[in-house]
Amino acid sequence: MARRQLPVRIHVRRWQRVIRLMWHVLMGVAVTYTIMLPLNKMGYRGHQRVLTQWWARKACRILNLRISQEGVRSAQPTLFVANHISWLDIPCLLSCLDAVCVSKHEVKHWPLVGGMAKHAGTVFIRRGEHAAAAVAEEMARTLADNKSIVLFPEGTSTSGETVRTFHSRLYQAAIHTHSMVQAVALAYPHAAGVNPAAPYIGDVTLFQHLWRVAGEPAMEVKLTFCTPLPTTSSGRRTLAADTHSQIMFALKKSRPTPEKLRRGAA
Repeated sequence: MARRQLPVRIHVRRWQRVIRLMWHVLMGVAVTYTIMLPLNKMGYRGHQRVLTQWWARKACRILNLRISQEGVRSAQPTLFVANHISWLDIPCLLSCLDAVCVSKHEVKHWPLVGGMAKHAGTVFIRRGEHAAAAVAEEMARTLADNKSIVLFPEGTSTSGETVRTFHSRLYQAAIHTHSMVQAVALAYPHAAGVNPAAPYIGDVTLFQHLWRVAGEPAMEVKLTFCTPLPTTSSGRRTLAADTHSQIMFALKKSRPTPEKLRRGAA
């Protein structure tokens, strides 16, 4: 009897979370166009952090994403660079950081969410060398304006089992403004290594992935803030390689090993 009830509870959980999240998105749209946009036009920007963090934190609570943090976050305008596993990475990071994101240009045209991202200060990037140069200039202006930025230098999401090569071109924004660069190792811990519900890869649609995530009782998320790196004496390729190494080390250190799993079972 209990076995037949379990799928029903999962479906109820999924529908409850999806409906709550959709309502939260609509609330975000309303706040964006009735509060954030008018204040942006008047030149006030301080509200962006408060409203963005409010929205991100509530989204994480709805999906029961349990975020833990390790390390010390840089307190000055910083280029935060993180490995990329899922669209979930963005609300998880923005719930903890006073920063704007660099995102692929397609997100700008997503229904509802695209407009929210645009007016929250998201920097959108197109493919191509000339487009990257323009984005680097916009990022430099953002950092010079005492705002931090979140960048996913892999350029795509992965399974979380490894970290792809970091593209270095956009690190130039931090070098140009003498800003700090801080690596953030992002993980979805699980007995299998990476929570199989977390990666947003392949041909899975956004709703299909949301449906999968919404069925999870809870998801652990770990953010490891590595040692910040100055940009005064390093080139962009060196910074990309160093932050990549920091993240790889942090992920390897936190990933469950067979010995840890045996101890946990005991």
